[in-house]
Amino acid sequence: MRFPSREGWTRALTATLVAGGCVCAPACIRRDVSAEQPTTKSSYETVVPQPAIDKIDLLLVVDDSSSMGDKQKILNDALPNLVRGLVEPKCVDKKTRIAIPNVVADPTKPEAEQCPAGSEPAFTPVTDMHVGVISTSLGTYGTPNTCVRDGKALDDRAHLLARTESGEAVPEAGDVRFLSFYPDVEKNKDKVRHPDPPGPKLQTLSELTSALTKVVAGVGQRGCGIEAQLESAYRFLVQPDPWNDASVASGKAVLSGLDEELLRERAAFLRPDSLVAVVMLTDEEDASVDPLSFQGSGWRFLEPTPMKRATAACSSTPASAACTSCEFAASDPACLENGGKYTKAEDDLNVRFTSQTKRRFGVDPRFPLSRYVEGFTNPKVAQRSSEHGPSGNYNGYPDCTNPLFAARLPEKASDELCKLPRGPRSRDRVYFAIIGGVPHQLLPDDPTKAIDWTQLVGRDPDKLDLTGIDPHMIASTGPRADLPAPSAANDADPIHGREWTTNGQDLQYACTFDLPEPKACSGTEAERLACDCDGEKDTPLCKPGALGVQIKAKAYPTIRELLVARSLGEQGIPASLCPIQLTAPDREDYGYRPAVRRIVDRLERGRVGACVPRALERVDAEGGVSCVVAAILPDVGADAECSRFGLRPPSAVVVEQMRTKLRKEEGEEAAHHPICEIPQIPVEDGTSCRDEDSSISFCYVENVPGTCPHALVFTRPTERLVNARFTMQCIQLTTDVSQGP
Repeated sequence: MRFPSREGWTRALTATLVAGGCVCAPACIRRDVSAEQPTTKSSYETVVPQPAIDKIDLLLVVDDSSSMGDKQKILNDALPNLVRGLVEPKCVDKKTRIAIPNVVADPTKPEAEQCPAGSEPAFTPVTDMHVGVISTSLGTYGTPNTCVRDGKALDDRAHLLARTESGEAVPEAGDVRFLSFYPDVEKNKDKVRHPDPPGPKLQTLSELTSALTKVVAGVGQRGCGIEAQLESAYRFLVQPDPWNDASVASGKAVLSGLDEELLRERAAFLRPDSLVAVVMLTDEEDASVDPLSFQGSGWRFLEPTPMKRATAACSSTPASAACTSCEFAASDPACLENGGKYTKAEDDLNVRFTSQTKRRFGVDPRFPLSRYVEGFTNPKVAQRSSEHGPSGNYNGYPDCTNPLFAARLPEKASDELCKLPRGPRSRDRVYFAIIGGVPHQLLPDDPTKAIDWTQLVGRDPDKLDLTGIDPHMIASTGPRADLPAPSAANDADPIHGREWTTNGQDLQYACTFDLPEPKACSGTEAERLACDCDGEKDTPLCKPGALGVQIKAKAYPTIRELLVARSLGEQGIPASLCPIQLTAPDREDYGYRPAVRRIVDRLERGRVGACVPRALERVDAEGGVSCVVAAILPDVGADAECSRFGLRPPSAVVVEQMRTKLRKEEGEEAAHHPICEIPQIPVEDGTSCRDEDSSISFCYVENVPGTCPHALVFTRPTERLVNARFTMQCIQLTTDVSQGP
């Protein structure tokens, strides 16, 4: 069977879509009415990532609570590996994609000379990069008794940080408070694709890493102990209208005003056509409380006052409707003592927010994780007025363009905040990496191998079904089953030492690791706050016989952050906060090098080709697929504009269906962009069209080393389509075996 001509398979696709009235919705299934046709036709549509990414916006979210100083130093040691891995990718053989040992690309040379003959960079070197840092301190929304020091709330507002340890400004960040790596190379002379950064230009990797280590060290460890890890990232990158003032009035939380400084920082930092990578460093589970939950009373969970208990059903069936707060079920058997309240000893604020919060209180006042998953993936999100329904519960009605996926961003209150034009970034160009509380022993050494998520979060974490979870990942104040008891030796367990007696004031650890040097937990107030050994606790972090000296550091299970990473699939990257070793800096397993390698490897796989979530049916021995790939150009104009790139529009029916969808999802303006069809080059299994330089084209590839199992690869000239958005529509034929041969 010969692969049909362009007109042939375009007509076939058009006929299929028109016959069933299908407007290209994902997984729109076609059912034949003729009994003589033992197949079904399925129209399949997906957004395709940009074929060329040569700029990155990297956001580091760094926990600034006490005891994070040691981890921040380890992160600083690994940062050169992270940025070097992006700027100087390894050189790989063009045919096999096997890396050449100890050879990396030189981004300062012309593209054809960056690697030795016969090889090429594993991906396009990044020579245009923004790097920003925010903390996890968002205060406690105006509550007067928590996260306040010297009368001032511990609230960094998710603003970019560019201060040194002594509090001085980092000059390399300039007024925009982020770092711009922008060397003087040929690629950066293209001011359309790579305009000059708004702040100082850092020319070398050493300049970048030197400035970045100063910024990370300046985050410090004196921030709010109720960390808002996920909400901080959401506020900076996603929230269309971030509040400016938080207060409590008449018992209810009030969020008002507009944070124009954050808008200004976001608009300068976030480019519409970059790859966005969020790297989060934290040793505790996310505590992003929704202050407006429960009719504006969710903020009460941030107060040290003991909360109401959970009903009896929560201990056995926490996902059932019978599991609720004693606030709503005073006659429940579990709610009769002490007016249904916990005592102070039973409900310490330090251990209130864990994966067991719903089981303990019958409710969970934190934002649902869907808020963050959708924030990293959906082109639309809710503005503040649309986040909560009439009942007061969060519903997140998506009525605004997600700033992560917008073509331009507002800088001040008078700018349009909600109805922003859609930009070229697809969800496949947003990555979330969590370096958190998970033992490195539970993660595969090979980053390409599958993760056993059941070990990390349980069989069904939404229903608090922890079946199959590794005991180190259970959030508990008391000793956990199948782990060494508090009376055991400090090294009884290779992952965390042993359990310890928390007296209900702390959690058991997910993992621990040896500090390079012991530290005495005495001296200044800051030194005491940064220590876990007070001379009395029997924690395995302390030196036996000298409980005031700390020799190990720890991490608690970071379940919520891991669940976000799991939900993001290939875009989610988990890594361990507990390094394998800190004594041999030259080894590959030193510090956070394995975590950084996992992040760089995942980014590399995502940038070689545009991953397709399922295999496409080949209709030709040469490897062609029955699909139309179209580019939506960024400038408004007639479809005749396609001719500027040697392209033409798809069929009129396909164009109109795409325009109808654009009108519905993004408004009338979005329907006036030129739509151009990208020609297909059929290739054989295991081969690629990447190096075809003759024209803008694509090919579908499978089993090509260095990329995902099923991917679209674009020829190099396709990079000329700056800021274009790509989409794919296919016909898939499936034999109906129930009807016989």
